[in-house]
Amino acid sequence: MKKLSWKIALVTGSLVILVILSLSVPIYWQTRQALEKQLSQHMKSNITLFRKKLDFSLIEFLNKYPESLIVKDSLKQFFSRHLLQFSANTIYIIQESGIIILSVGKEESAVKSVMLHKREISQALEGKTVSSPLFSDRSGNHYKSVFCPVSFPDSSTTILAIDANADFFQETAKLRRQIFTIGGIVLLISIVISLILSQTLTHPLYKLTQFASEIGKGRGRSFSLENRNDEIGFLGKTMQKMQSEIDQREKENKQLIASVAHEIRNPLGGMQVNADLLLEESEHSSKIAKYTKAISREVKHLSEIVESFLTYARPIEHNTIFTDIRQILQESVSQIQSEFPNRNISIVGNGKTNIHPGKMRHAFYNLLKNSIEASDSSNNIEVKIINCKTELKIHFRNKGKSIPQEIQSQIFDAFFSTKASGVGLGLTITKSIVEQHGGNIYLVRSDENGTEFVLILPKS
Repeated sequence: MKKLSWKIALVTGSLVILVILSLSVPIYWQTRQALEKQLSQHMKSNITLFRKKLDFSLIEFLNKYPESLIVKDSLKQFFSRHLLQFSANTIYIIQESGIIILSVGKEESAVKSVMLHKREISQALEGKTVSSPLFSDRSGNHYKSVFCPVSFPDSSTTILAIDANADFFQETAKLRRQIFTIGGIVLLISIVISLILSQTLTHPLYKLTQFASEIGKGRGRSFSLENRNDEIGFLGKTMQKMQSEIDQREKENKQLIASVAHEIRNPLGGMQVNADLLLEESEHSSKIAKYTKAISREVKHLSEIVESFLTYARPIEHNTIFTDIRQILQESVSQIQSEFPNRNISIVGNGKTNIHPGKMRHAFYNLLKNSIEASDSSNNIEVKIINCKTELKIHFRNKGKSIPQEIQSQIFDAFFSTKASGVGLGLTITKSIVEQHGGNIYLVRSDENGTEFVLILPKS
C-alpha cells in the first residue's frame, strides 16, 4: 500500500503546486508589469524634459558633421551633467541609419539596445516617444530604453535615447525566490500531512488485501475493520459476505466434481465391459481385435478431453528459446499428416523468435487441424510466414467451408464448438498460447473464397 500512499501524496503535491502557481505567477507578473510600466512612464517624462533643454542646432550640426569634435565634446559635457539628474545610465543620439553618433555613459547598453530595438527606433522616427522591453547586458544587469524623435527644418530626424537601470527587476527576482521558497515549504508540509492521513486509508486496505489473499488460499478467517461506517467498512463487509458465498460455492463445486467423476466413469465402464468381453472371447482373434479397437477409441477420446482441459489451464513455462518458426511448423505438419496423410500443406517464408516449442507446436497443430477438417482433401492448406521488423506474421489459409458470420465473434470462446464431438477448446487454447507469448491471433476473413487466420508473434 506504499504505492497508494505515495500516489495520494503526489496528487496532493500536484494540487498544491497548481494552487501556488495559479496564485503566485499572476501576482508576480502583475507586479513586474506594473513596475515596468511605471519605469516606462518615468523615463518618458525624463526624456521629454531633457529634450526641452537640448540645443537642437548643435544636434543638427552633429547630425550633418559627426566628425566635429568640438560639438561632440560640448554635447558630451551637457549629457554628463544630466545623467544623474534624469536617473539615466546612458544618453545617446542615433542617426536615421541606426548609427550612434554620440554616447555618454555605459556605451555597451546603448549598442545592444540599438541592435535589439529596431522596431521601437522605427516608431520613434515616425514621431512617437517609445519605450523598449527589458534587456540585459553580459553581466546580467537589466535595462530599459526610451527613444524620442528630434526633427530638424530640413525634414531630417535623429533619435534621442536614454537607458535606465531596471533596479526593480532585482526586487521582483527576490519576490519570485520568496514565492518559490514559501511554496516549497507549503508543498513539503502538505506532502507530510497527506502521507500521515493516507495511512488511515492504506492501513485498512492493507488488512483487506491480506484478508483477500487468505481467502484465495482457502484460509479465509473472520475479519473486521473496527466497525467503520465508511466505504472501506462497506468493502470489508462485502468481502466477509464474499467469503461466506465462496464457502457455499466450494460445497457446490464438490458436488460438481462428483458429477463430472460420474460422467468420466461412463467411458471407463465401457472400457471395463469391453475388457471383460475380450477375456471371454480370447480364443477368437477377430473379436479380440474388435474389442481392442473399441477400448482404444474410448481411451483416446477420454485422453483427448483430459488433455484439452490440462492444456487450457496449464501456464506457459519460462524456458523459451530463440528458434526457427518454419521448423516448428514443419514438425506440426508432420504430426498432422500422420493423421491425414493425403492432405497437402505448403509453407512459404521463414523467421525466428523466442517461443516455447512444445506450446507453439500445439497451437500450430490446432490451426492446421481446423483447416483440414473445414476443407476437402483436394484443397491445399497454405501457411505463409511474413518476417516484419519487430514481429512475425503467420497466415493460415484454406479454401474450405466458411465460418458463419453470426458466430465468428465466438470462435475463440471457451467450450464453443459447432462440432458434434468437439470440446470447444481448440482455438481457445491456441489463443491462450499465442497471448502467453505476447502475440495475437485473429480471423482475417471467412467467406466463399475460404478462411484465413493470422497469428502474430513479437520478435523480442
